[in-house]
Amino acid sequence: MEKFSPTYAPFGYMIHDVAKLMRRRFEEHARDHNLTLPQWRLIGQLSKRDELQQSAIAGLIEADPMTVSGILDRLESRKLVERFPDPNDSRAKLVRLTDKAHELVNEMRDVGQKLFDEAFDGVNEEDREALLRILNCVSANLNNKNIAQKELQE
Repeated sequence: MEKFSPTYAPFGYMIHDVAKLMRRRFEEHARDHNLTLPQWRLIGQLSKRDELQQSAIAGLIEADPMTVSGILDRLESRKLVERFPDPNDSRAKLVRLTDKAHELVNEMRDVGQKLFDEAFDGVNEEDREALLRILNCVSANLNNKNIAQKELQE
């Protein structure tokens, strides 16, 4: 495997730039729905599951538990989520989306698809698939603790 060289540096900057631009565009769309980006992300995570513990949500949206609690307070006041006791853990609360939020999720998916289409305008399907395959591989490499530990020892 080739060692890191300055020619690879633009990759990190491009990934950061694209992520920042995508985040900014999603923030704009979230505001159009009177949501913050963290609220938007929380609803998105809940839409993939029936219900989640508040503590699990914190990890998924990379926020501390107090922040998640505040986000949930605001979403609950808008009737987008409901909280209830976890039958398996009396100290925990479970959260699920309401029907009103499920309608919003469909709008969110449309926004996401439009943004994806806009971002990949002019990129053919083969290149899109190659990019996603490469990014999945890079992600897997960076998440693999054995590789990270081995590199630290070298």
